[in-house]
Amino acid sequence: MLNLGYALLIVFLGVDFAISIWNAYSSGFSLTVLKNSPGQAAPRLAKYAAYAALGLAFAGMSYVMMVVFGFLALYLGYIGVGSLNVILAFDFLVFGAMIIGFGLVVTVQSIVIAYRRRSFGSIAVSIWNVFAEVLDIAVYAEGFRSAYKTLSGGNSRNNGNLAVILLMAVAVALFITWAAYRHGVKRANQLTQRAPSYQPFRRPIGA
Repeated sequence: MLNLGYALLIVFLGVDFAISIWNAYSSGFSLTVLKNSPGQAAPRLAKYAAYAALGLAFAGMSYVMMVVFGFLALYLGYIGVGSLNVILAFDFLVFGAMIIGFGLVVTVQSIVIAYRRRSFGSIAVSIWNVFAEVLDIAVYAEGFRSAYKTLSGGNSRNNGNLAVILLMAVAVALFITWAAYRHGVKRANQLTQRAPSYQPFRRPIGA
């Protein structure tokens, strides 16, 4: 029978994976639409938010891949439990901080959109982003000391194995993020070619 903790972890990773895919896709879509809008000045905040969404997608995807590769390496006997704790601590400190940083830009942009449009959808997205950002900061603040202590006391004998896992996880995350981004670019190009005046903005959501 699947442990409840592992079940919740799988659900969390699945949601984070899906959100990261969407953010990468939406950033490619939005940047392409903004670029293909001749004669119109694209809002600077919209561009910043689109790039931040791409960074958020990569950070979120890397976070997921580090956890998946870490547990897979433990299951295969490639690393021990102590090394897995080091991987998870590194993942939490580095990619967790990136998620908070990029998420802040996305959150600010969603609030601006909600204020301007005042529609149910824009307000709902902004509320979710604010909630996700506050939750991320609270979790990061609570776990920072423990994660830092674990990382600073990591077993140096497994540094080579840990580096391999890190590089593989980041490489896979980069590939998936780029593929989703390119799909967004392709979709935006298809729509703008059919209707040059088509100018929606795909709002990213916080991780």
